[in-house]
Amino acid sequence: MELKFRRPLKTTLIAAAVIAAVCCIGECILLKKVPEAGAHYGLYIVFLLLAVLAGGFLVYLFTWLITSQETREARLQRVRISELERSIENLENVAARREEFIGSFAHELKTPLTAIIGYADMLRSKEMAPKSRFTAAGYIFSEGKRLEALSLKLMDIIVAGKQEFEPKKFEVGYFIRSIAAVTVPSLSNENMTLDMRWEPGEIEVEPDLFKTLMINLVDNARKASPKGSVIELFGKVQDGGYALYVRDHGRGMPAEELSRITEPFYMIDKSRSRAQNGAGLGLALCQRIAELHGTKLEYESVEGEGTTVRILLKGGAPSEEAP
Repeated sequence: MELKFRRPLKTTLIAAAVIAAVCCIGECILLKKVPEAGAHYGLYIVFLLLAVLAGGFLVYLFTWLITSQETREARLQRVRISELERSIENLENVAARREEFIGSFAHELKTPLTAIIGYADMLRSKEMAPKSRFTAAGYIFSEGKRLEALSLKLMDIIVAGKQEFEPKKFEVGYFIRSIAAVTVPSLSNENMTLDMRWEPGEIEVEPDLFKTLMINLVDNARKASPKGSVIELFGKVQDGGYALYVRDHGRGMPAEELSRITEPFYMIDKSRSRAQNGAGLGLALCQRIAELHGTKLEYESVEGEGTTVRILLKGGAPSEEAP
């Protein structure tokens, strides 16, 4: 309601100044015709002119004060609107991060659960030697513990944005065998085999997160390959550290797609990915885990021939004391 009175007030002040000026001019004309004014006529004119100037100054002052107040309030209103827009944007970002976390977490639940279900099904449906039963139960237990630890670390990375972890040194053969133990059930379901080989060496990684990365790469290779094919998982000592590779001989990717495959929710073959319960988040999460290790995922792919993923880690030839 306050703004409705400001323009009429300014109009009133200006109109008053104009009326005052007209009155002064009229009074000057009338005084000139009055004989008694005589010698005081000049003083009257000066006084009236000063009065007009003073009135004009007051009109200007009031107008400036009112305009300044309006300007300040308009500026404050723009600031409030800007703050509100930022708050809405922050809420949208939080909602997007939560949605991404839910999708990523659901995606990462599948692999350890597949291993747990696979080994549990073996225990339930097959006659196994005591040693084999113990091994299967051990994998179920270790994958359950990994799932517990992984859920907390994924939450830290995706929701809280934490980027601190303690890398540990591992013998490469031990690490590759642990990855194979988890991925073999899903590969065997499609009559695939995992070809493992490595040069002796050590790598420095956060075990739960990096194991998630490698299992994702093997699982993506499985999805891109026809049934009965071979997935390769191998390691080499190279300049600057130790490199791990995952190679498939599946459908491959066109060159223009390679720069986009680590974008969240991006899928090359959407119908195939959805059919296999893909969310387009696996490689985006892998890329983030690689960055936390100070490295990146490198891709080579040829359509119809397959894809190779390389990741170079801190490490190298084995030391005298291997963990």
